[in-house]
Amino acid sequence: MSERFSQISYQLIKRVLIEKLGFEMLEVDNRYYIFTHPETDTIFTLPILPHRKNLALMNYRTIYNILDKRGIMSQEAFQDLLKDLQKQEKSNNEPVATSLNFATAT
Repeated sequence: MSERFSQISYQLIKRVLIEKLGFEMLEVDNRYYIFTHPETDTIFTLPILPHRKNLALMNYRTIYNILDKRGIMSQEAFQDLLKDLQKQEKSNNEPVATSLNFATAT
């Protein structure tokens, strides 16, 4: 399974993880974020890359794999949530990352 991927902003991914999925975030030495999900004892890190506005594909895949394996949210539901939030941001004229476009190939 593979997907076409358009960049997702750090701002959007943090919003989803914290506001929608109940993660807590800690910034460490302006080098990385630590995300914890107390209900499932899930923990992972994301690097802070000041020169990059958007999340790397590798980090995106890591997040959706962790969410799915820990039973927090399936990959498909995660993608749908990101798409919905991006549409909502566009309709509210809020700044957004480039459009998300996922296509599943078998």
